[in-house]
Amino acid sequence: MIRFLLSFFLFVFSLHLTGQTKFIESKEKYIIPKDLDWIPDVIGNILFFNENNLYKAQNSQLPKFSQSIRATGEITQLIPINAFKTILFSQDQQQICVLDNTFSINGECIDLEDFNIQNATHCAVSSRSNMLYVYDTFNSTLYLIDLLQKLVIQSVLNVNALVAIELKIKSCREHNNDFYLLTENNTVYVFDMFLNLKGQLKQPYTSLNFWQDYILTQKEDTIHFNSLKNKEMNYSIAAPFAETLKVEGNSFYFSNQGVITTYELKSE
Repeated sequence: MIRFLLSFFLFVFSLHLTGQTKFIESKEKYIIPKDLDWIPDVIGNILFFNENNLYKAQNSQLPKFSQSIRATGEITQLIPINAFKTILFSQDQQQICVLDNTFSINGECIDLEDFNIQNATHCAVSSRSNMLYVYDTFNSTLYLIDLLQKLVIQSVLNVNALVAIELKIKSCREHNNDFYLLTENNTVYVFDMFLNLKGQLKQPYTSLNFWQDYILTQKEDTIHFNSLKNKEMNYSIAAPFAETLKVEGNSFYFSNQGVITTYELKSE
């Protein structure tokens, strides 16, 4: 009886979300060259980059300002932390740099060799201050490092053996104190914040987009919200078609044919 009541409550809750939540289009649209990668930050700016060049856009203006940083090598990832701090990762230099809100390098860049990391390919920031996850293809090793103290806090050697498959990482991200690895075959492995393997998600995903306690997937003009806690709470809502979707807080960024449109997810 209790199980029935709980399932009924979750079903009603999911119907409520479906009926009361929708996307509200903002006035912000960006037209970008095809050779630029992009990522939103926590205050609504969009950061663009290619090779050694960085651009910041706000209120549909591109660029708000730009910067060229030759010393870092080619930029592999930009990872915004807050309005004043962004991590720059260069795979060819095996180097991490901390940028301020004007894209100036704050202090000295950090060589990953100092942590015995040999071929890092992907990084992700942690909600814990100064902590960074790094995936090293050498012996398929995961690291959690403290950038301030320059210490390895935790490492997991031979993740390939742990998951019983040769990993080809597509992206990685921390969310709600768990760490997610997305592979090129769209499998998502879940680790806790100390890199203990918890398991893998049952269905495939093409990207790591999260909203509250949900991981998202888009199929044509629908976004599916799949609960990370209880599959009975899954639901879907109509959305603009997009080639690429990126999420930051309640802001959803839909990219289609070189145009990025911003929407806010709101409940009525």
